[in-house]
Amino acid sequence: MKVTLKLLESFAENLKVGIVIVDNDDKIILFNKLAGEMLQQDPQARIGSSILRCHGEVSEKPVMKMITELKNRVLEHYEGWVNFKGRMLYEYIYPLWNSEGECLAIVEELHDAAEKAEYLKMKGEWENLHVSGLGEKAPRSPHEKVM
Repeated sequence: MKVTLKLLESFAENLKVGIVIVDNDDKIILFNKLAGEMLQQDPQARIGSSILRCHGEVSEKPVMKMITELKNRVLEHYEGWVNFKGRMLYEYIYPLWNSEGECLAIVEELHDAAEKAEYLKMKGEWENLHVSGLGEKAPRSPHEKVM
């Protein structure tokens, strides 16, 4: 069986994890349906837009710093919790490398993590998070230019 683009697209859409892939120009090239549900965004509208448009303006510098550090091997990966409008998510972000050691893309995995968060709360190992996705941390329209 030959691996085709259609097979890869079907695979991404059927994963039980939200996936966002960003190319080396910081443009979104894949935003699967589950990521759209988790982040309350239209996946098709996000394709081709800047990853910065998924974040509030206040988050641009930290997001770009993280992406740059991943691409330059300063960070191997980034992982952390996100409370997105009350939905607890765990994100794991990492670069994809080719055989020559060049960064091909940055991948963000989003995992539904409400149960894990509750477990950590019961153990007393939880710190409350700010709520993302609202106010100055709200995603912006994918169709406007980034300054």
